[in-house]
Amino acid sequence: MSCDIGSLQNLDAADPDQVNDLLRQCMETAFDPTLWFWAIAFTIIGAVVGAWIGKRRNTVSRDAILGATLGPIGWIISLALPAAKPKPSCPACKREVDTSDVHCRHCGAKLAAK
Repeated sequence: MSCDIGSLQNLDAADPDQVNDLLRQCMETAFDPTLWFWAIAFTIIGAVVGAWIGKRRNTVSRDAILGATLGPIGWIISLALPAAKPKPSCPACKREVDTSDVHCRHCGAKLAAK
């Protein structure tokens, strides 16, 4: 008996031996080390490709998570989502500042009016 929909449809619920055999087969399938190796490998590959897409678009974390969870569909979603706008930098010290800042929090220089 194999663990698939056909076996479930032909299962005689009144026969405990048949139910136990199907349950055992499904548990062996779910905990097969080869299955887990490939699942982890595809997750890592999806995250790496997603991070590569995100690096080009300045959204590494978002795209790595999308790639790891959804694989190629996550890559397509990553490409369809807008790219992140880079934060402005202080003209004096060149460090990142928030768009709402009037003065640089690092060096105190006055920032240009928005």
